[in-house]
Amino acid sequence: MDGFEKRRNEKKKAIMQAALALFDQYGFDRVTVTEIAEKAHVSKVSIYNFFESKDNLRRIIIKDMLDESTEKIKALIEKERSFIEKIEEYIQVRTWYYGKYSLRFFFEAVESDPELRQYLEDFNASSKKLLMTFIAEGKDSGIFSLDAPNAAIEIYIDMIQTYLMHNREIRDRLERNPELAREINMLFMDGLIRNRG
Repeated sequence: MDGFEKRRNEKKKAIMQAALALFDQYGFDRVTVTEIAEKAHVSKVSIYNFFESKDNLRRIIIKDMLDESTEKIKALIEKERSFIEKIEEYIQVRTWYYGKYSLRFFFEAVESDPELRQYLEDFNASSKKLLMTFIAEGKDSGIFSLDAPNAAIEIYIDMIQTYLMHNREIRDRLERNPELAREINMLFMDGLIRNRG
């Protein structure tokens, strides 16, 4: 990557970070492109050149959040370490999001944008496949019970995803208390570890 491309990427990242901070604090509708430009120390023209519109900027931020989560899980699965250590890291990856981003901003964006809704559905499907790969590794390593049927696990994952998508109250509770997300993930993992014999 040459110097120009590096500066371009840094500017784009600064815009996304500034926009996300403002959207989190004031809500998407109340933030102007001018305010984003001021916070990111760039011109409005730069924002339109990179993102075309405020709506598209939000769309790219949301997609970036989901892609980052996917990459973290993929990297974890590929790591050479004990599965017990991987469980702890998995829970950290699954809960970092709740402390880092505003769930209200995220779901308001998804609910108002058909393209983002589809992107989230695709993300949930690929996320479930990654989780099933992770669980298969846990079963192979002897940590997770072989008696836990994959069909039941997949239904459980679908129920959690659907509940989170459609329950604003629980999203607000998770945002106020990110530790709750950790406890939910721990309960799920404990259920897979449980000795059924």
